[in-house]
Amino acid sequence: MTDLLFALILLGALIIASVVIYNMLQERKLRKEITSGFIVPRHDVLADNFSLDADAFAVEKEMAEITSKHEGFYAKESSSPERLEPSSDKMPTSEPSSSEYRFRESKVDFDFISSEQSLNLQADLTSDETIGSARKTSVERDIVPATAIHELDSLQNRLPEETHGQVDLTAILFASIPIKVADLAGLVSTMSEMGSLPLMIHGLNEGEKWRLLDTVSPVKQTFKQITCSIQLADRGGPINRSALNKFQFLVEEIGLNLNAHVEWQGSGDAMLRATELDQFCMEVDQLINIHVGQSGNPIHGTKFKGLAEANGMILGDDGKFHMLSKANQMLQFVIIDGNNQPFTIDNLRTNVIKSFTFQLEIPKVANCETIFNEMIVVAKQMANSLNAYLVDDHQKVLGDLQIEKIRQQLRVIHAKMVARSIMPGSPSAIRLFN
Repeated sequence: MTDLLFALILLGALIIASVVIYNMLQERKLRKEITSGFIVPRHDVLADNFSLDADAFAVEKEMAEITSKHEGFYAKESSSPERLEPSSDKMPTSEPSSSEYRFRESKVDFDFISSEQSLNLQADLTSDETIGSARKTSVERDIVPATAIHELDSLQNRLPEETHGQVDLTAILFASIPIKVADLAGLVSTMSEMGSLPLMIHGLNEGEKWRLLDTVSPVKQTFKQITCSIQLADRGGPINRSALNKFQFLVEEIGLNLNAHVEWQGSGDAMLRATELDQFCMEVDQLINIHVGQSGNPIHGTKFKGLAEANGMILGDDGKFHMLSKANQMLQFVIIDGNNQPFTIDNLRTNVIKSFTFQLEIPKVANCETIFNEMIVVAKQMANSLNAYLVDDHQKVLGDLQIEKIRQQLRVIHAKMVARSIMPGSPSAIRLFN
């Protein structure tokens, strides 16, 4: 190797080493400048311990659950099938098994407390059990959310008094020209043949008054608006989907023929509303039975009839003694024969009675507690006159303690109906529980 080649190799090594050293120095200088530009945190958020406000987290969690429930309800409402489109009969339907109306929870079945449990009476009276079924419910629990109930109630001001936002499915027809009664003749006759559930047609006249229309309405009458309503449920169960679809299509067809805009009242699937209404009816549709029995001689029919009439009761065509309200002649409670045989004047004159029963339909009276108190007074008076006693369905003697328990349970049912804006004893409630 020549001296020149050795010198060139040594010079190249020195140049490379110099470049490497220079780069290292520049990198260290740049790192110091970058580090000095930042504020060093006093605490390491990843290493230091931290505390969680459990109360605030619980409140946030509760609010999130409430929000999710409401969002779930409206999501269910928005995802339900359209009311005006036909659909398969997937919903279970309930048809009356016979021509006689039925009570789904028809008889009172009380769990009476013994004398040893009398100290715990207050807890029992404030419990959420309902009369007749021992079903655990709550007064505050609604079948549908309170927001939906408020929405339906707010529509009532736009509808005729005979209709109810929760009991009926109603459509309003707006026409550009006055609607004649003659144009609705086919609708009235067709709707009257649809089924047993009540259907109503109302017309809004020039005086802003709703008039109920039927086949005998004056032909020359004209109306600004028309409402068509069908009841969603009764004691026979909810409306079936085929009848509901038929009603909706019929109303839409009439709207097209009259060149009228059809506006359906209430949100969500009508079939779902009908099912929820029927479930609510089963909870509050209760019948109270107070029996009057005698362990000794049977009761002569003539004496029984005289006592019933002396207490203001009247024998009706249905074979029951009726107590009517003095103010409006509305039915309050009845007396039936213990063997469910109809009372007649001839039978009462010649036969004897072993027992009889006072009956009160809770949802069909305006103030069930007051009327229950009146019924107890009449029952005690008749029992004392006949040397008899009051018993329940299990033939247990009814004392003041048990009667007070019934009274508290009546308040629970009354509160449930008021909370849903279906007032006990109102025309809508009477239609619903017929």
